[in-house]
Amino acid sequence: MKKKGIAVVGRVAEGTELLDGQTVKTKILYEELRKTFPDRKIICIDTYQYRKYIVSILYRTVKAFAECEHFFVLLSRNGRKFFFPILNGMNSLFHRKLYHDVVGGALPGEAAARPALVKQLKRFIVNWVELPDMKAELEKLGVRNVEVLPNFKRLSILGEDQLPAGHRGEPYVFTMFSRVVKEKGMETAARSAAELNRRAGRIRAVVHIYGPVDPVYEEEFRKLLEDYKDCVVYQGCIPYNESVKALSGSYMLLFPSVYPGEGMPGTIIDAFSAGLPVIASDWRYNRDMVQDGVTGCCYEWQKPEQLTERMAYAVDHPAEIDAMRPACLREAQKYTPESAMRQIVKKMRETADGGCV
Repeated sequence: MKKKGIAVVGRVAEGTELLDGQTVKTKILYEELRKTFPDRKIICIDTYQYRKYIVSILYRTVKAFAECEHFFVLLSRNGRKFFFPILNGMNSLFHRKLYHDVVGGALPGEAAARPALVKQLKRFIVNWVELPDMKAELEKLGVRNVEVLPNFKRLSILGEDQLPAGHRGEPYVFTMFSRVVKEKGMETAARSAAELNRRAGRIRAVVHIYGPVDPVYEEEFRKLLEDYKDCVVYQGCIPYNESVKALSGSYMLLFPSVYPGEGMPGTIIDAFSAGLPVIASDWRYNRDMVQDGVTGCCYEWQKPEQLTERMAYAVDHPAEIDAMRPACLREAQKYTPESAMRQIVKKMRETADGGCV
């Protein structure tokens, strides 16, 4: 008997340059499922601009329920509100295996504010969250079908022999690699680099920014680049699977984010894979990923001026920063597709008809 297919429901935004966390995570899971199950039909239901293409998306969703046994659902706040009732409602008729791979870190707060969402979450076989704290928060709300599945990427992790021999001198390049929105801390990074340089009376640090610019922030970002042109450079967009190459020439990654939906940031995985220690705000779950003195350091997000002090310490102590690089590479091994897919396939086998996939 021919095995049924596998469906992925989420935003892949084909034909666009979207590189936000939700889109990248959905694309990666879709690609890894295709690698893991080359003999199975893998269907992707792209929810990009779903309100505009709702008739087409609903048609493909019904068709997927007829053809697929396993459904992987990756949606953000608005998508969850719209699609969860539809997917769970259809599944009352088809009885498929629905897995919710949680995007970002906003779900616990969202569920606390919306009891109806808690009921929807309980109907999935599993809700995979990225961090233990998220699991604990959902369990307090009565959602028991929760497991931790760390974010993952297929990256070419550097070997220790590929790390640069010693620090590279001034100006030190601090890199940001994320969607360019105000809440990701672009201004905090710019002000910190400028203040560090002002104190020194020379250009000791520059900030290189990679990533797609949010249209809402475009004009403000253009002004920021003009105001801080001596120490901030926009480097454009690069594909997510080329991040290690782009980052490997940097000194450290900056992640001064206060973005509300932050979970396990993929950009930190990129940095670790390139052997880059990270200076991050302690916003939400960042301390769960960045170990002070081991893979970087955190500062209090309510005190953005502390970023200047962390950067100043880093450029004054290059030997300490270089000593962290091997630990970053080791940490990157926790976020490989191989590790994640073992957990995913195990769950599929436990729930599959006949016990095999």
